[in-house]
Amino acid sequence: MIMVISAIGIGLLQNQNSTLQSNPVPEGCGLLRIYVINVSQADSILIITPQNKTILIDAGSKMKPNSSSNAVAFLRQMNISRIDHLIASHYHEDHIGGMPAIFNAFEIGKVYDNGNCGNYSSGVQRDFQLYASRSEFIHVSQDTPLQIDSCLSESKLITPYSLPGKCFNSRSDSSNENDNSVLLRIVYGNTSFLFTGDCEEKCEEELLGKGENIHSDFLKVGHHGSATSSSPQFLSAVNAQYYAISTDNVRSITDRYFHPRQAPLGNIYARGADANSLFRTDLNGNIAIVSDGKAISASADAFSPLCELFSGYSSSNVSSYAPIPALAGRCG
Repeated sequence: MIMVISAIGIGLLQNQNSTLQSNPVPEGCGLLRIYVINVSQADSILIITPQNKTILIDAGSKMKPNSSSNAVAFLRQMNISRIDHLIASHYHEDHIGGMPAIFNAFEIGKVYDNGNCGNYSSGVQRDFQLYASRSEFIHVSQDTPLQIDSCLSESKLITPYSLPGKCFNSRSDSSNENDNSVLLRIVYGNTSFLFTGDCEEKCEEELLGKGENIHSDFLKVGHHGSATSSSPQFLSAVNAQYYAISTDNVRSITDRYFHPRQAPLGNIYARGADANSLFRTDLNGNIAIVSDGKAISASADAFSPLCELFSGYSSSNVSSYAPIPALAGRCG
């Protein structure tokens, strides 16, 4: 049974690029469901394929209140008992800290990670690897097609580095591990979806440099809406119609990240996004993106107006929070 997330003031939104269907949906295929779970200043995304296979990208944080616990609770609400494909985008705590809770609560099929290609070292990383080693554990060192669901014309893990194993060196005090994020791209009929982990500038540049096909109708915005992600060039290559940012307006200040930043919000706004196509977990709660292979519908726990969605920080200062410059006159 699939829980329907209430849409307050949003309703069903048709993808403007889906009027001409170039990839027919195989007969008997149902809906592709994507849920960006509200897990504080962290990431966790549940995907249920048309043939009811389950994919979980990241698991939230163990350290942050209402993070991994929200992920587990949401999955239980959805009557999930098994995760067929569990993906660790990279080794930062806000993405894999909640993995032990997931392993303890659900049956796990295959597990994927970046193979710790940047030699990241932490207790959280070692805990995750210990749990993952009890399942079929796959280290992704190059672009890897996945056999998940015959209804999907593409499901592929994408590595940002141009050559297998040519990773960015990672340290616990650097953001290079963000750029080792493994991405997932899914194509269902005439709709496509890109999940970027914490992909930042180096990662985006590598993807563009290797000519990767990243065009997607939906984009999970990289690194919680940081100023070092979502460059105009990258957003142009993706050319999305819908965007989701996973962030927490309270915890982001506590951790001194000050996400989301005005720069990426401005870049997204310049692509034509509005209050019906940009979603943030800090403002909208849980976010649902649904495709029948022909068009996309979007809904969330709550609706936020344009000026709220496109307000962010211009610097690492709480007083810098304001609408993006393009909306400053309109929003005050």
